[in-house]
Amino acid sequence: MNNKIGMEELEYGVCIRCYTYNQSAYILDALNSFVIQKTSFPYVIIVVDDASTDGTRRVISDFVCTQFDIKDSSIAYQKETEHANIIYARHVSNKNCYIASVFLKRNLYKEASLKSDIVDEWRNKSKYEALCEGDDWWLTENKLQTQYDTLEEHLEVDMCACGTICYRDGKAIKEISPSSTNRTLTVNETILGGGGFLGTNSLMCRVSLLHDNFQFWRFFRLDYFLQIHGALRGGIFYLSDCMSAYRLSSNGSWTKTFKKNYNYWYFHRRKVIYTLELLNIETNYIHKQIIDQKISELYIGLFNFGFKSSVFHDAIKQMSLSRKIAYIINVCYGLLRR
Repeated sequence: MNNKIGMEELEYGVCIRCYTYNQSAYILDALNSFVIQKTSFPYVIIVVDDASTDGTRRVISDFVCTQFDIKDSSIAYQKETEHANIIYARHVSNKNCYIASVFLKRNLYKEASLKSDIVDEWRNKSKYEALCEGDDWWLTENKLQTQYDTLEEHLEVDMCACGTICYRDGKAIKEISPSSTNRTLTVNETILGGGGFLGTNSLMCRVSLLHDNFQFWRFFRLDYFLQIHGALRGGIFYLSDCMSAYRLSSNGSWTKTFKKNYNYWYFHRRKVIYTLELLNIETNYIHKQIIDQKISELYIGLFNFGFKSSVFHDAIKQMSLSRKIAYIINVCYGLLRR
């Protein structure tokens, strides 16, 4: 494969952003669900391996070599940048499907903006962006086309979501389904719903949304704030059909890692509260009542967690007196705001 950079200047209907780290056991489910998509437009899979140590890179490389046309006579190319090695190619049979496999030279988990800058090379040539982490996957071959058509029809919204089935150990456990019918979910519903309101891998949004001036979601690049961001202009159009699958507590998942570290959990929750306060300011307090209600729930959640967890009591013992006082004040403030 030659370094044929810039041989093709495609415009994509959708870019699929897939971040993965140490998910060698799951990444093929995601990739296979991407390449089977039937669309009337070209789309590009941007799979970013965050310097995995478990063989995820080899799995992705083998997938690209097997499923995509990487011959010298093709449009495929490879290149090296400061932060990554990249292979770009077209699928051998699905001519609307392209892939940009990005292998980071070092883990950029704490430098999300750098990863975003890399993705922008293809994102900026796309009309919409669809999300799916490396341990999740899609259930139907028409997910992209259905959501694309929905956003084309509903110009008043910036984001589309669908129903999600949650799996644990290969078994369907529950559904993430905030509505039994197709309808627009309001920004108030989204704020109160929290991060679990919608399945992240069910989301598709306009790329233009990702280039506006709101800072709250850039401050804390959390799925929850992306959903709120997507709902601000006209809500999120929700499709009740379950077209995405979410793997609960998989190895290498953010949730599983997160639950192991109470200190991380505590500061995460505090950062969510601060970001909601920033959202309040940036939206000129239009949603103040709902945001205040959500902040109160978060403070009370911290309070309730303290009574149920021995880990919390150990953490409290290690806190300085000033930190204990500050925490008690915040909890009381949250209870008063109910």
